[in-house]
Amino acid sequence: MKRYLVPALVLAALSSSEAWAHTGHGVATGFTSGFAHPLSGLDHVLAMTAVGLWAGSLGQRAIIGLPASFLAAMALGFWAALIGSELPMIELGITVSVLGLGLAVLLNLQPSRILAAGACGIFGIFHGYAHGAEIAPAVSAVDYGVGFLLASALLLGCGLGLQSAVRRVPAMSRILGGGVALAGAALFLV
Repeated sequence: MKRYLVPALVLAALSSSEAWAHTGHGVATGFTSGFAHPLSGLDHVLAMTAVGLWAGSLGQRAIIGLPASFLAAMALGFWAALIGSELPMIELGITVSVLGLGLAVLLNLQPSRILAAGACGIFGIFHGYAHGAEIAPAVSAVDYGVGFLLASALLLGCGLGLQSAVRRVPAMSRILGGGVALAGAALFLV
């Protein structure tokens, strides 16, 4: 019974649609709203933390390259949403990012830094687009954008810090990655 308790609680928490910060769930209103958006959805928190975990496991250049790629792509996705570009399957892209990044950490994938940064960039576009799709027409895109990029950078830093903290116990990083991947798989059911 006890071994099923934690997975059941995790799945119950993940089943609440209000936990996800996807498009269509409210309207962005400025810096504070932009800052809160990445922190208000478990999918965003997990993806960005996983980027930091993966970057930390890949080494020095990846520590800057992967988060920078993710943030730059988020800004690009945000801009694309602001100018009215269509990006299909936003929520699916975000879900795949959580699952994919979790698997990268779980499996300790060690691709070239360029390939890893490219994957992070692709995932970042979906997250940025989701942020841009929620902005209200009268809101300063700069204020909102600075808010969500700052919060995202903090989440990426948390992932790096977490990887640094568990470096002495490599299995711990994989366990964290497995948790992110499990949450990503659960997103497909929500």
